[in-house]
Order: sequence, then structure tokens, then C-alpha cells
Amino acid sequence: MLTSKEIIERTGISRATLNNYISSGLVPRPQVLPPGPQDGGAPRIGYFPDDTIERVQEIQRLKQEGWSITRIAQHFAAQPAAAVADERPAAPAPQPFMSAASAALPFHLPTPSVPAAAVAVPLAVIAAESPLRLSLAGVRQPAYLVDDRFRLVWLNEQARENHVSPLAGSGAAAGAAILPYLLGLDEAVLRFHVEAARDRQAAAPELVRELSPEQAGRIEALLRQGSQTEPGVVTQARIPAAAGHPARVAYAMHFREGVLFAWQPATEAAETRSALAAAEPLLTPVAVLVTSLQDAAGLWVRLTAPEYFELLNEVGAELDRVFRQHRGRPGRQAGEVLACYFLPDADSSYLWNALAAAQQTRDAMRQVSRRWRARKSWDVEILLNIGIDEGEEWMGVVGAAGQREVRVLGDAADRADQLARVARVGAIVVTRSLVGKLPAPDRQRLTYGVHRGEGDAPLLFTFARLSEIAPASVPARVAELAVAELLELQFPTPPAAAGAAG
Repeated sequence: MLTSKEIIERTGISRATLNNYISSGLVPRPQVLPPGPQDGGAPRIGYFPDDTIERVQEIQRLKQEGWSITRIAQHFAAQPAAAVADERPAAPAPQPFMSAASAALPFHLPTPSVPAAAVAVPLAVIAAESPLRLSLAGVRQPAYLVDDRFRLVWLNEQARENHVSPLAGSGAAAGAAILPYLLGLDEAVLRFHVEAARDRQAAAPELVRELSPEQAGRIEALLRQGSQTEPGVVTQARIPAAAGHPARVAYAMHFREGVLFAWQPATEAAETRSALAAAEPLLTPVAVLVTSLQDAAGLWVRLTAPEYFELLNEVGAELDRVFRQHRGRPGRQAGEVLACYFLPDADSSYLWNALAAAQQTRDAMRQVSRRWRARKSWDVEILLNIGIDEGEEWMGVVGAAGQREVRVLGDAADRADQLARVARVGAIVVTRSLVGKLPAPDRQRLTYGVHRGEGDAPLLFTFARLSEIAPASVPARVAELAVAELLELQFPTPPAAAGAAG
């Protein structure tokens, strides 16, 4: 039998990756036994079967061939262990579109049993053909769904009649813009919807299309204000009692096709928080971007303590702006390290969003550095080093109530962290896997490469082992990772601009 330490040392994976494999059912849970004489004072030791190393090596091989964690898990579940290396499974069965996202909902959203041919139908099609009966008919709270233009796609009877809903008695119907119905209500209700629109990157002209100039100015002012809620898969706000409505809690849940709003009386808020805390983690494709402030210790020495924290807050504000613009979800922070996660989206590439956010982060840091050079009359360059990778990983919410944050665990998060640690001089280091999964038109807008030596021009459109870039500081588990530095990214030309140029 094998200990986790032996598995990690012999396979080169991290402990987080091993835990990820256990959670996914790829590796059996260890059998906890009393320690042997060689284990020192350890109270208990977890032991794995002797074939676990072969299983981990097989997982790594399948991942290199492009298999997702979900597909590998289905493969192992369907095949005897001895046959894993010799056979290939059929493609996994389609999953209900809303099943993963609804796991984070703080209220009941059933996933009914339907034929396999039906569960893959996009939400927008379901809305048009079967009034959302497939996925939303069982929502008991007042709820409504809006698209990216913030027009109503669907609302239930409770949303039309229950006084907890801001649309109760309004006569609102599918196809109508929602903001005109909210302008006469409490400011907190309107603000919550506008913040969701901003997180969604909804176009301001579309939001105010049917409003008077005065009303449009009010919406635009709210769009420019800072958010009072943290961006995430689920956001919530407590709305005080006003205008005949009781105190209540509002939730906004982001799906690919739009935003689902739901409402509960404030008296149920404690149950809601408990349900949210118990939400299952999601296994989802994700791009992970990690930033690390270069020479943070040196900056701490050069600046006073108030100045240093002022700098960190300024950098954090710039990153928050950039990440929101590209639909990123800020996550774990440790010291001067910040992570951001990019999830699949209906109308944009999450991989491209991560790269674009990195490019604009680099541009924003040049402005920050310029301001501090003028202020301090020094020649110090303030730089953020960035690492980006992608994968199918577990995403969950951790922390106490009021201090919750998104966290992603697994290979992609570990690799992005290592890339940010070895990057230097404000470099953006990306993996070959991420670049290879970009659609060809997006990939053609990238300039990337590797530097052959100090002061040499980079060798373009090629990759190198991570150990060749920073051989002295790379853990063995990522030493062979194929990476390159992102040198330039060209944003697509807007159609109007392209037409004018022609």
C-alpha cells in the first residue's frame, strides 16, 4: 500500500491535484490506518492501493491526449481497472444545461428527468418552445430571467403576484425591457439590477433605449458607480422594506443565456445562507489567471507602510476594473498574489477573455507605474507578472458569511500560480494547451514566443519547457510544461470601424 507522500513523489503531481482526483472519483479514497514505526508521531496515515501510481499515470496520459476530467471519470467508472489503458469510451452523454450552475443557487431549482435528446437543448430554445418547463418550472420563489439586453425571457406566476417581487402587479411580460418597471421602486432594487447588467457587460445604449433622457442619465450614473456586491456565479443583496414591499433578499444567478433573478423574504435569509454555504462545488472548464507583484519585498522597503497599502489598493482597483470588463471572477488572494477565473460564456471565448484581461492588466500597470514614478521621483518600475492556464477544475465558494470567495483547485490553478512565480519583468506566461485550444482566428491575433538568452530577440511562435525559462526555481511537477510568453494581442476590429476603414 502507498501513502500520499509516496504517490506525490513518484508521479510529480501536487497534493491539490491528488485531492482533486480523489474528489472526482478517479482515485479511491485512502484507507486510514494506525501509523507504522517508520511514520514517526503521525496519529493516522492514509494508504492507497498499490496500483494508484499506475492509475495517476494513466490519468495524466489521457489528459495529455485532451480528455476532460469528466470523460476520464466516466471511462474509469465503466471499465475494469485492468482494461483502462487498452480501451477508449464513447463520448460522454449530454448533461442538463442548468445542472452545474444551479448547484450554486440558494433556493430549490429541480433538474427533472428527461430524455437524453432533450437535456442538451439550450436554455434560449427551451424558453421559446416550452416556457422553460424543463428547468425552471419548479422554482417556488418569485423569479424571472432576463437576456443580455435585460429584456424579460421568462417569469413565473409568483413574480407577477407575490409582493416580494419588484414586478408584482406591474403587468410585465416576456419580451419587455425590465428597467422601466424598476425606475419607480426603491433605489436598492434598481441598483442591484444595474450592477448585474454591468457584471454582464450589457451595452448601455441597449439598456436605456426606451427611457427618457432623465431616466437614461440615472441608469448611466449607476453604471459608472462602484459595485456594492462582489461579482460571482451568484450575487445577493438585502433590500430594505420600502414602498409597500417587505424587507427581502435578492439573488442574481448568471447563466450563459442571461441572468436569473429570484427573491425571498428577509425572514428566510438565514436558510438561504445555509443553503448557499452547502452548495456543491462545480466541475467546470475554466481559465485561471494569477498575478504576482514583482519585488514586493523591495517595494515594502522603499515605501512607507501607508504608501505600500495605498499602492496595493490602487493595483487591486485596476485589476477589478479589468477583470469585470472581461467577465472574470476574482478569487483567492494571498499577500500580493491575486487569482481570477474565467468561465465559459454564451457570446465570448473564456480563453480569449483571460488573455485580453492579462494584456489590459499589463497596460494598466504601466499607467500605475508612471504615476508612482512621477510621485516618488524614482526610476522603479512597478510590474505584475502573470501566469495563465486552463483546464476542467473544481470551483467552489469558501469563507464565512460575508467573506466568501470563489476558489478553483486543481492542475490549472497550480500551474498558473507557478507560471506567475517564474515570470519576470511584467511577462505574461501562457501554456501551449491554452493557446492550442483557441479558435484559429483568435490564435492568429496572438504574438508569442520564448527568449533564447539575455537581451536576445524572442523566437516567435514557439514554446519551451518551463524548466528552460527558469531552471533554478521550477518544481519537478511542472518542469516539462510547454509554455511561451504572450508578447502582443490584437483586439478584433469592431464591425463599424472595419466598414469605415474600407
